[in-house]
Amino acid sequence: MTAVARRTDPSTSHEAAWSLRDLNELQGRVLALLNRLRDATDEGLVDAYEADYGPVSPSTVRTRRRELQDIGAIVVVGRSHTKGGRPCQVFRAAPLTASQA
Repeated sequence: MTAVARRTDPSTSHEAAWSLRDLNELQGRVLALLNRLRDATDEGLVDAYEADYGPVSPSTVRTRRRELQDIGAIVVVGRSHTKGGRPCQVFRAAPLTASQA
């Protein structure tokens, strides 16, 4: 990834940081999966990743999701529970603006 914006940065920094050409391969895969799934937990993303690309460390997917969330490409849209019953967040890809498309 060539550019990252912090949560506290102005929206213009996020717009500059978030373009598909700035994403690395793993980030691109995670974002594409989330676009396809619409809404997903980290567990759901890991399951989808493994179904499409093979075995992966769950922390790899969580880290890429967090990076995408930090630049505004992914947003939290709700809460759910893990397979083990623990509370977790549900994520969705943020809609592209005209300047990001």
